[in-house]
Amino acid sequence: MRELYNIALFLFIMLFAIAVQSQVIEGTVVDGKTQESLPGATIYLDGTTISTITDEKGNFSINIKNNNAALVVSFVGYNTNRFENPIQYLNKKLKIVLVEQSINLNEVVIGKGPFSRKKMMKVFRQQFLGESKSGKSCKIENEDDIILYYDVSNNTLNASARNPLKIKNKYLDYEVNFDLEEFVVHYNFKSLEIFNKTKSYFSGTTFYKDLLKDKKANKKRKETFHGSATHFALTVANKTWEQEKIRLFIDGWQVNPDDYFHIKDTLGLKKVTLVKEPQKSVVKRKKEINASGQTIISETNEFEMKPTNFNILYKKDKQSIVEFTDKIIFVDQNGNYNPIYSILYGGYIGDLKAGDMLPIDYYQTIKEMQKE
Repeated sequence: MRELYNIALFLFIMLFAIAVQSQVIEGTVVDGKTQESLPGATIYLDGTTISTITDEKGNFSINIKNNNAALVVSFVGYNTNRFENPIQYLNKKLKIVLVEQSINLNEVVIGKGPFSRKKMMKVFRQQFLGESKSGKSCKIENEDDIILYYDVSNNTLNASARNPLKIKNKYLDYEVNFDLEEFVVHYNFKSLEIFNKTKSYFSGTTFYKDLLKDKKANKKRKETFHGSATHFALTVANKTWEQEKIRLFIDGWQVNPDDYFHIKDTLGLKKVTLVKEPQKSVVKRKKEINASGQTIISETNEFEMKPTNFNILYKKDKQSIVEFTDKIIFVDQNGNYNPIYSILYGGYIGDLKAGDMLPIDYYQTIKEMQKE
């Protein structure tokens, strides 16, 4: 098993390293049933501003521009195709076959649900776009494509979409194309109230169209970036805590990041290793059974160390809870890290939604602005 892990790790690193070169991917998009070409299909690198469309013969050419993002191919009425590590398709003529969408069972709603579409849509906007200035500025231009369903068997609000969502983010000056793959909000019982929510999550692929008109939006983007998960990952990887104004805490006490993280350059990536788990001191408790047979739990005069989470603070107002589920992560030059679920967030970062998202290569924009 360890050999397989090492091989997989080596391949992952190599693909990342190769991807830093500017390369072009070419191909043709066709209908899966008729094999006819599909002009106007959209091809993009997930999470970036890099996209193109097929010509009248279904052909396309796209430059991945120092990016390791997945290649996504979509067309209205067809299932979206996603290609991880697109670097492997260089120097090959891709033939991408798209299959027409079948009827989604979630679209066939039998009987009346417990909540109106208006109420469910309000919750969807809150949990998908967010409640920040940026999130509230967003408008989904094709809300009629959103399918909402409340499952009373497990008290969840679910959403899917017939077509990619077209989002106008006025605050950050982006048009976002979001191909929604999953959206779920869990509740304690049949409810849509925020205080009964236990968790929510969504996933999908995105590409951005930059509408930047003035410097105000640039300032807002920079403010949005600071204190984000990407900003945190870059700070850890580059060991720039003081420069980036991020402080690390455990149980209310500021700690030295060097005691917890080891950084190593690995083929163009930063290998971040968590060398010490965060712990806090808690009072030991003892369990006793009294004469009546009752279990009594009481505190002792002793202390013990228990696992806990990190807290980070950007400046004075953006505080987040951070939990590492993997001891090793790899961070690229833009602050994107893998495995993507290796860090869990609460607090400020945990509350960020799709309305607060920036292109995954946005950090390069900041570096270019600093050179000017």
